[in-house]
Order: sequence, then C-alpha cells, then structure tokens
Amino acid sequence: MKNNIVKILFLFVIIVLLTGCDGNVTRDIRHAGYTLNSTTFTCSALMPKDKEDISYEKIKYYNNSYLITEDGEIYEVSIDLKYSNKENCKKAESPFLVDGIFGDIARGKDGSIYYLTTQNNAPKYTAVPNTDNSYPLYKLLLGDKNNLKIQTADNNTGSYLVLKSDGNIYNYIVSRTQDNKDYVVVGSSLAYSKTEFGGNILDFSHQGNTPNTFIRTDKAVYRLRATNYKECTKYADVECVYKMVEDDAFLNHREKILSFNGTTLITTYGKMFTVAS
Repeated sequence: MKNNIVKILFLFVIIVLLTGCDGNVTRDIRHAGYTLNSTTFTCSALMPKDKEDISYEKIKYYNNSYLITEDGEIYEVSIDLKYSNKENCKKAESPFLVDGIFGDIARGKDGSIYYLTTQNNAPKYTAVPNTDNSYPLYKLLLGDKNNLKIQTADNNTGSYLVLKSDGNIYNYIVSRTQDNKDYVVVGSSLAYSKTEFGGNILDFSHQGNTPNTFIRTDKAVYRLRATNYKECTKYADVECVYKMVEDDAFLNHREKILSFNGTTLITTYGKMFTVAS
C-alpha cells in the first residue's frame, strides 16, 4: 500500500513538472506576439510521444489544409472537426511523394505535376492536364527540380519568389511569350540570401508588410516586423519601416515548435497559436 502511494506521488510530481514546463513555453510564445487558440492539435504520426521520441515524421511545409513531411508524404489537416481516427490529421491517399510546391500545386518525385486540392472540377492528387490554362506556368517554375517552393509575389508584374536547393530565395520575373502560349523567365535576382540568416533557408511565406511574412532556417525563424511600430501606428505621417527580426518564440523554444506557416504555430505538446503582432 505504501509503495503504491509513493508511485502515485512520483507520477503526480512528474506530471506537474511537465505541465509547468509546457506552461512556461506557452507563456513565452504568447509574449513573443502570438495568441493562444482554444483548440488542441493531435496527430500521432507527426508528434513526439515524449521528449525523448525522435521517430516521428518531421514536417517540412504546413498549409492550413495539409502538411507535407520531409519525406514528401501528405497529411490532410482538419482543425475544427476531427477525422474518424479521432485526430486532426490523416495520411492522404495520394499516388505520389511531394518534391516541390507552388501554392496548391505540387511536383511529385516522379517529375509530374499534381493538384494538392480540388481545382477546376479536378479531384485532388490528380495530375494537372496540359489543358489547364496555368499548366505552362507550373511547368516552367516546377520543371526545375532545384526549385523547392514557389510563391506568387505580385501578379501584376509577374513576380514570383522561388526557394531553391542552394538555400537562397530568388525573385523571378515571368512573362508570356509573344504567341501567348507559353511563359519565360525574363529576369532573376536574389531576394533573400542565406548568408543574411546564418544558414540555408528551408521555408518561407510572403504576405506583404505583415508579421505573417517569415523565413525559416534550421536554426531560427525570422518574421517581418515594423521597427518603429509605436510611432508608425500612432502618427499618420510616419511610415512604418520593416525588417526581418529573429522570432523570440523560436529563439527560446525551437525544440517545442512542431510547425509554423506564418499564421498558425503548432507546438509538440498540441497547443496552437495565431500570430497577433
């Protein structure tokens, strides 16, 4: 009986210590400019069972409706309503592994181009046909296997940000050919250099001059912040000056952060946060 009481007390102390530790992480993330969500994320395949667990699949890219692992596997995500497996994720029934992405379009490791979501009445995970009006653009930007992630920067100027395998992000200027049937890159410049951020860039999102714009390396996350926030939000004649600043949440608790997409942050212990400032 005495031994049982000792065991119960020991387990209680461990639970309190772990909860307290996670509580400190939650507090620090909130202080770094995030709002705690009321929902909890569960996904056993992509989350560690405990702090010693390193066998879970690592997330490479996170979209609001799907996650892509470092191995190219796709996991569908539902936050508000769980799947029948009682979790917020389930492995997608896709016939390919992802090798590169351009919005909701993917390049498979087989070199083909696929829809990641239902588009133009075509089911998700099916190959993009060459009758799709944007197929020539997808082929141009995803055809180069060195292009890992692409995002539209400005439709009006044909500007696209391209994360390449060399760890840098480039700004491509794309234009239609004279016969209007194809696309061609007419200009390229370095947008974000890996030397600026102390290592290869692994992920990014461009959302204009907002804190949702970010760059992630294997060591840190940088978010776009107004360096004169108090002044430029107080006075009409003071323009905001923006700069990529290292995020304190990742600086102090990188090992506790499962994934981040510029808007939503998910921790290894299931708490979710939304960018607030």
